[in-house]
Amino acid sequence: MLVKIIDKVEDYGEGIKISCNMLKEEGIIEEKYYNAIMSKIDEFGPYFCIADGVAMPHARPEDGSIETGVSVVKLNNPVDFLGKQISVFFTLSAKDNESHLGLLRQIAEVCMNKDKLNKIINSNNEKEIMEVF
Repeated sequence: MLVKIIDKVEDYGEGIKISCNMLKEEGIIEEKYYNAIMSKIDEFGPYFCIADGVAMPHARPEDGSIETGVSVVKLNNPVDFLGKQISVFFTLSAKDNESHLGLLRQIAEVCMNKDKLNKIINSNNEKEIMEVF
């Protein structure tokens, strides 16, 4: 799990780009994965927003996923994501249709636990965020 805390971004696209770049630098995704995510948003809107303050951008394995992984970008200042205020991007990459299910389960568990989610949203410490998982 890759974690980065950033003060603010210009728009949600920048937040997603930063999270994708983290994955790309580790060889988890290809460049085209970001474009696939943005195309999905253009087509379907902000359906990646999965909980208060949380978005989980992702694309299909064939859209440039090399390995299964997740990056977490936590913003100190929320960004507007088509009408929703987002503080945390969990950008997910799955190399196939099954390998990411464990990651999804962990993310869902955190999002349903207000204490854990608040710890992430209010944290200024990357190690502390990783410990939540």
